[in-house]
Amino acid sequence: MDLKDLNKSQLILLAILLSFVISIATGITTVTLMEQAPESVTIPVTQIVRETVEKIVPGETIIKTQELSAEQKKLLEDLKAIKPLVVTLFLKGANADGSEDKILGTGLFLGDNKVVIASVIEEPKEGEVYVVKSILGEQKVSKITVEKEKDFTIVELAKPETIPPPNPDPNTDTDTSPPPPPPPPNP
Repeated sequence: MDLKDLNKSQLILLAILLSFVISIATGITTVTLMEQAPESVTIPVTQIVRETVEKIVPGETIIKTQELSAEQKKLLEDLKAIKPLVVTLFLKGANADGSEDKILGTGLFLGDNKVVIASVIEEPKEGEVYVVKSILGEQKVSKITVEKEKDFTIVELAKPETIPPPNPDPNTDTDTSPPPPPPPPNP
């Protein structure tokens, strides 16, 4: 068979075969020569190869940010709006030394000092105190109503207690009203 009788696709395959055979022969020759070369040649070549590999950095990855749809933007705004209404229900002092609180569930304010918790919460046992924490602070729970059919709990919060400020000096009277007038003189 003559080289002139080959068509284009056969010529391309022959060129690929030749380049493959040449690359294998070059690799074998390089390895053989490197094994026979003195250390003064192999050490710099090894260092160059090592530094080249270390300096190769993958190309910049382009992160495509997908544009939010109008519905997704509205949902995001709604979530931001309810963030102040989110609360967490805790069991106060749940560990042995009473220093840590245990999370029982999360929920939302309903209004009128009521909170809905997204799970079923049982009544506190003797000596246990449930507390609701939110951005408004910490409030004690006064009553728990469980809606077992609907898998949620309604929690009523205790009214904030007004505690009079402490008297800084126990020897002084805390009454700030003016003293009574003196009795009239007797004739």
